[in-house]
Amino acid sequence: MIRQDRRTFLKLAGAAVAGAGLAGPIMADEAKSGDEIRVRIEGPADPLLSRTFGILQDRIAMRCSSKVVLAPSDARIVLAVDKILPLEGFRIEEADGSLRICGGSPRGLLYGVGKFLRTSRYEGVFQPSSWRGVSAPQGLVRGMYFATHFHNWYVQAPQAEVARYMEDLALWGVNAVMAVYPMINLQGWDDPDAEPAMAMLRRYARTAKELGLLFTTGVGNTLFIGAPDSIRATRLPDPTGRRGNSGHPVCPSDPAGREYILSNTRRLYERLSDIGLDLVCYWPYDEGGCACDKCMPWGSNGYLKLSRDLTQLGREIFPNLKTILSTWMFDTPPEGEWQGLSDALARGEDWLDYILADAHEDFPRYPLDTGVPGKRPLLNFPEISMWGNSPWGGVGANPLPARFQRLWDQVKHVVQGGFPYSEGIYEDMNKAVSAQFYWDRDRSARATLEEYIGYEFGSGVSGDVLSLVEMLEAAASQSYQKQPVDADAARRARSLADSVHARLPEWARRNWRWEQIHLRALLDQERFAGGGLHTPEAEAALLRLIELYHCELETNDPYHHRVRPKSQRAVSRNGEK
Repeated sequence: MIRQDRRTFLKLAGAAVAGAGLAGPIMADEAKSGDEIRVRIEGPADPLLSRTFGILQDRIAMRCSSKVVLAPSDARIVLAVDKILPLEGFRIEEADGSLRICGGSPRGLLYGVGKFLRTSRYEGVFQPSSWRGVSAPQGLVRGMYFATHFHNWYVQAPQAEVARYMEDLALWGVNAVMAVYPMINLQGWDDPDAEPAMAMLRRYARTAKELGLLFTTGVGNTLFIGAPDSIRATRLPDPTGRRGNSGHPVCPSDPAGREYILSNTRRLYERLSDIGLDLVCYWPYDEGGCACDKCMPWGSNGYLKLSRDLTQLGREIFPNLKTILSTWMFDTPPEGEWQGLSDALARGEDWLDYILADAHEDFPRYPLDTGVPGKRPLLNFPEISMWGNSPWGGVGANPLPARFQRLWDQVKHVVQGGFPYSEGIYEDMNKAVSAQFYWDRDRSARATLEEYIGYEFGSGVSGDVLSLVEMLEAAASQSYQKQPVDADAARRARSLADSVHARLPEWARRNWRWEQIHLRALLDQERFAGGGLHTPEAEAALLRLIELYHCELETNDPYHHRVRPKSQRAVSRNGEK
């Protein structure tokens, strides 16, 4: 588990406050000059310190004319490691005529630089942050789950773009990423796409490690398309239509099936052994499960036994491997899974480190009303991508701060972090909101978005963008619930988006984050108050989203339609259009 020095932090944080003005006369003079921002690095030799300086340099350069340079003396900003701080904590203060950003570790410093960047301003020249104080995260595991399938953005985007995006998420306080090897799409290890898929997974693992983040993958009883029929799992009954029966699950109670699962999982682990694996997550449903007599009830029987075996295997290769047991869709319908898991953990099962829980809508009641089985740290799994979207991200950004504030308020007193489920970049606002919930459980979604807007779009537009987000969320909610969407509100949202666009600085106007919001307002007007998604203006917007998402206009992927906007030019040769 991730450890925090809470006693030290409490001593430091008692007077942690945000400053009321600019960072003192020296920093103010520098902001006026706009020429150079002189930075010194203090700390042990560590590649992440140099990477953090480069991030600071790059993010300022893209927003204003000021230049960040390394300076051994007369530095106005000092980046330092101070081991008195918690490992992931940071402090921003003024000392000896300089502004000092200190982290308890190189990763903590990265988080401090993120706070500094988000609270600075970029009006032509750099205006340094006035925030002062000490901060450390409350959540142990502040993750993001990248769904690497269906040829979505995570699969298609160039490596440089992916690496930059992971840097941006780390600046928000994320400390873990999860990506899986997409066996659901592959016939076996000899599939022509098997090696490119492994290369992709290794790139995610390596990039995470370079940023000081924990790398996580998922394994279970769903394997390759080409798994022999003789060892296939018995399909699950799904009377509520909520668990799903995706993938190609194998029965772990069949000796040949168990050996097939373990041998293929070992091969996966070995392909990651040179990079490292910090956490592994086991998954019960959607992709997974078996309804045979020996496996049922799956969640507290076959699934639990298999997860124990996979843990033993994993720790042969990664001795410090931590485990996450997902309970997604337990007792849907009721089968005694939650209680069975509690009973099993009461008897032992010390291999398990975290329990993950969530559902399609409200959080499961069992861990809230009865307690977390085994008193393990609880993680959540907010679905930030698909709700209110078809295709997912198909009409642009999907900010849902009110929804996630409501869901967070149900669990913030008990969860220790989580892994929001992401299908792309269109839910970037939702990622920031979730990451900051994990950092500070009492921070509101609105406060996070105010900071997000100031950093990504510039000053002076926060109120209007927040109003626009509220309109977009209302339209998504009405549409999802099959209620009439207010056409006048859709027209007002488009008008407000155009007004904001005209006032943005050029760097913000070109920002893909803003572009997705602007396109969403345009497409909402077309589909709810105009001629629909086949108008020339709508088609141009859909094609631009396809470009931003790196979608395939012509594809053989039978599932690509789930993540590709519905352009009239899009063609699926093996699936829905």
